[in-house]
Amino acid sequence: MVVLLGSLENAAAMHQVAHCRPLPAEVAFPQDFPVLTDHEWQYSIGGWGGIAKGHSLRRRPVVFVHGNTRDAGDWDEHGMSVKQRFVEAGYSAQELWALSYNGKSSKFLPAQARCRTAAQINVPDLAAFLEAVSAYTGAEKLDIVAHSLGVVVVRKTLVEHPELAGRVVHIAAIAGPNHGTTVCRRAWLIWVIGWRQFSGCDEIAPGSAWLRSLNGPQGEREAMSPAKVMTIYDGTGTDPFYLRWLFAMPVRDQDSPALRGVDNRTFPGFTHDELRSHPAAVSRYLSFIQDDATP
Repeated sequence: MVVLLGSLENAAAMHQVAHCRPLPAEVAFPQDFPVLTDHEWQYSIGGWGGIAKGHSLRRRPVVFVHGNTRDAGDWDEHGMSVKQRFVEAGYSAQELWALSYNGKSSKFLPAQARCRTAAQINVPDLAAFLEAVSAYTGAEKLDIVAHSLGVVVVRKTLVEHPELAGRVVHIAAIAGPNHGTTVCRRAWLIWVIGWRQFSGCDEIAPGSAWLRSLNGPQGEREAMSPAKVMTIYDGTGTDPFYLRWLFAMPVRDQDSPALRGVDNRTFPGFTHDELRSHPAAVSRYLSFIQDDATP
């Protein structure tokens, strides 16, 4: 019993190493946009977007949802800004929004110091943000672009909040762990980084109970109707989050981001971040989001 308790305590301690408290993210919303409180860390939810309450809309607002260890700045990086691509396509600042659902990005820190998070714990924050954007802009409908962990955060939010699901017209789901990620396979965790527990991996390990519940026993919940959904992913194993092989064993994770009953688009040879920011990928999901983009 003592050995078992000690093992559990060690596992919990290692789990907390990955799940550290991040710094607060930058807040770049208009002064009259509501202050939203992060449910886990109790500070103001960061992000960017908007001009002023009541400002006219020409298109449906688009909400961008980042991946793990990132923040809203992922969508407006110097030299490869997704936000700028949408502006050049005719979107105004009132129509473009992004939240930081786990504080400030830690992607530039050493791997073991990055503040990782899980999907489920961020669902209330995304739901509150979608509600706030809808109310602030007066838009009855929204579009969503999500990357990596953000994809399953979005999917779970719309399952738990069907009132929001009915307002979403398009979802661009980029490199999401819809059927799990190779880096959450136990062999990878133990042998590559030396941890048995990793923040969020209980949810997005291939075959997890959390993903089975999200997808449905036969994949019947994957399509996310009534929204139109497009997935964007590599499909060859170039994206290290979705490998074909692990330690010479076939794991066949390369098609994990694909969803049944939706438009699945592969960009062979693209890396995890290129799928989000490469001009060819952005053009594809921008065109998809623009389809009948009137508010």
